[in-house]
Amino acid sequence: MDIESENKGVNPDTRIPMTFSIVTGFLYILSGLLQLSAGIGKIVMGPDTYIPLTGPLFVPADIIGAFVLLLIGTVFIYGVMEMRSGIYEGVSYAYVGILIALIFAGIYILVSTGNMLEAYLLKNEEFLGWTPLSDLRPGIYLAILPLIAFIKWKDMFDPVPKDGQ
Repeated sequence: MDIESENKGVNPDTRIPMTFSIVTGFLYILSGLLQLSAGIGKIVMGPDTYIPLTGPLFVPADIIGAFVLLLIGTVFIYGVMEMRSGIYEGVSYAYVGILIALIFAGIYILVSTGNMLEAYLLKNEEFLGWTPLSDLRPGIYLAILPLIAFIKWKDMFDPVPKDGQ
């Protein structure tokens, strides 16, 4: 679907959103695959299985969380494919990827805040020894790039009025 614009026939430069989408998409996909392998490894080989890089990168054995990371990465990469084809609307996939990444990072932060309240305010025994690093996930620290992009490109999210209204 083509969107009519004032500059018909002039394609805006998509190099920066495309580079951002490539880097962010691959980071999310690699983290998702690592998290998926950790989850499957725990199921197949037992709970004591150690998958390399999962400890230093704070990657939990969470299969559903892995699918979320893979979904976000796929949205970014699909936008890259659209932009490489010369379709400017591929930038919208970068915007949607940014929003999804920020939404899930917000959810993870809310869950972590709830766990913090359980540990320190309610003194729940199940959360004894809980620290903020206990709930640090790739969905939180990978969202730093989309957050920076959102802050930098937030004006680009505003809808353009038709006929200059």
